[in-house]
Amino acid sequence: MIASLPRPAWLRVSTLAYGMVFFAFLFLPLAVVALFAFNDAPYPAPPWRGFTLDWFFGSRNAQNGRTGLFADGPLLASLWTSVVVASWVTLLAVLVGTTNVFN
Repeated sequence: MIASLPRPAWLRVSTLAYGMVFFAFLFLPLAVVALFAFNDAPYPAPPWRGFTLDWFFGSRNAQNGRTGLFADGPLLASLWTSVVVASWVTLLAVLVGTTNVFN
């Protein structure tokens, strides 16, 4: 929409409301998952049972049976693979984008 064109108040309000609902739909699940990543429960879900960092730093031999992110070799290897692929894709996208600028 062109900002200089007059719009009725209901259209401005509904556009703002739609934007707020849209971003809540996108970011609320991320916030919930981030919150429950610190939950001291057998799996990250309600009810809240206390604060823990075991989901990140728990060892393989822990008494609660949780293997943390930084103690899980295959998971770290997959994260490294994702970083390598993302780096190559970024490099290729920059190269292709730069060559398209000069056409």
